[in-house]
Amino acid sequence: VFRRFSLLSDRYAQTIFKAAGEQGEIEKVSEDMKFITELHNTCPEFKAILVDPTIKKTKVNEILEELADKAKFTDTTKKLIQLLLVSKRLFEISDIAKSFENQLKEREKKETVKVVSATPLSDTEKLDVQKALQDHDKTKKYELSYDVDPSILGGLQLYYPTAFMDLSLRSRLAKIKEEVGNLAV
Repeated sequence: VFRRFSLLSDRYAQTIFKAAGEQGEIEKVSEDMKFITELHNTCPEFKAILVDPTIKKTKVNEILEELADKAKFTDTTKKLIQLLLVSKRLFEISDIAKSFENQLKEREKKETVKVVSATPLSDTEKLDVQKALQDHDKTKKYELSYDVDPSILGGLQLYYPTAFMDLSLRSRLAKIKEEVGNLAV
């Protein structure tokens, strides 16, 4: 699979992924990255430490070292944090963590798909969607999340990381309306 790394966070993540692989700690670094992402998403104080220029670098370093010790981060993750601190790029850490996880999913042939339906899907329907995706591409493992949007009227919308598939009744009705409109001309 060819993947072009264009964002700075992707390049950092690629380097960390390689270093973690060399140390045999990809899974542990992945846990660190998930923790960092969760902390970034749920803790405004953590976000503030990463972006507030008024907090002295020594204080930020002290806080992050304590966090790394308490969270039992790997040496690879600790080195990443130090590198980002020195290069004044701590604000990138959440994007790096997400990119790392995406690279891990690519390696494991996992793909995250968000499934949107007009009404909540039953467990049987969820299994049917999983099976249909698996039958479509047997080389991947799919991680599905589900959402409800009554405005699609029926059917499904599938959001892949880099693609969108609209199988909704709303889009089909719009297509029929467009075709009927073209006939009337």
